Amino acid sequence: MKIGIRVPNYARWWRGDALWATCEKGKEIGLDALFFVDHVIFTPAQYVGYGNGYMDIWTAMAYVAAVTNIQGWKPILANGIWVVPYRPPIQVAKVIATVDSLSGGRVMLGAGSGYNEQEFKALGLNVKERGDMTDEYLACCKELWSHPVASFHGKYVNFDEMTISVRPAQQPGPPIMYGSRGLRPFRRIAERYQGWVAGGGGTAESLRAFEKDWAQLNSMWKENGREGKPYLVMQAGGHITADRSQAGQQVVKGISAQGSPPAGVGGRVPEGQERAYVSTFNLIHTDDMVTQLRTFSDLGADMVVINLPSYRFGDLDNLGMQLNQMETLAEHVMPKIPKG
Repeated sequence: MKIGIRVPNYARWWRGDALWATCEKGKEIGLDALFFVDHVIFTPAQYVGYGNGYMDIWTAMAYVAAVTNIQGWKPILANGIWVVPYRPPIQVAKVIATVDSLSGGRVMLGAGSGYNEQEFKALGLNVKERGDMTDEYLACCKELWSHPVASFHGKYVNFDEMTISVRPAQQPGPPIMYGSRGLRPFRRIAERYQGWVAGGGGTAESLRAFEKDWAQLNSMWKENGREGKPYLVMQAGGHITADRSQAGQQVVKGISAQGSPPAGVGGRVPEGQERAYVSTFNLIHTDDMVTQLRTFSDLGADMVVINLPSYRFGDLDNLGMQLNQMETLAEHVMPKIPKG
């Protein structure tokens, strides 16, 4: 099983020397992948929890591609998750082809349709059409990547005999992992994508739900005549600690207005109501993280992406915390996980 981390491309401290040091540490400990997250615009309340320096996902990935090229290592550059409807498909197809070309074919797409109503509205998009937009935008991207001259006709995109000129290094295009669950997302994966970005399985209940979903997806995969199995990316997270006395504590970052719906990514809120956001990190002992990741490997995960915190903690500043968590992962967790 390959191991990656989610990088803090949402934080204003993650620039210059700090970004370089994070990537250098990733090379030192032998990470397989770096995952980037995606938001474009949000409310002041969401700003606190989402991050105080949210870079454009593709610009950040291109920069890190260059940094890691210079550092002499080739991690997979992935999304967790790229919100497909947020950008015009022809434009983003060219951007992705450019990043894949510059990185030497290291892009792995974690695609999703999004959820933040305020963000969709600000971008002039109808959140209720996000599923249809995602399907068509990805189909358009695939057509542009795989043909030197392409034509496409749909509800949102129409052109005849045109080219974006640049081609991705990976042909017919970067692999697409879809990041959602349910009948429609699984049908998408089974019919035309390469894999699934699944949620975490940190509890017995969530593991049971995952096993049911995974069985359904594999059944649909076979029904569509696909060989093998979908590539499976699973997610884990937490403030890892080797101190058993700290395990079970929580660190909460963000704000949630009184009377607002429960915060967190993915849950539904009433239409028209602002989604407040709080990032909650549970302190998890390294042995418990090992158990969780071994379980993921046993369930068939090809890769796990770990969301490590980089908030100020004790005497550690943001970068110090980021490096501390990566070093703790390398010393106490990674040696005990089967490598892919």
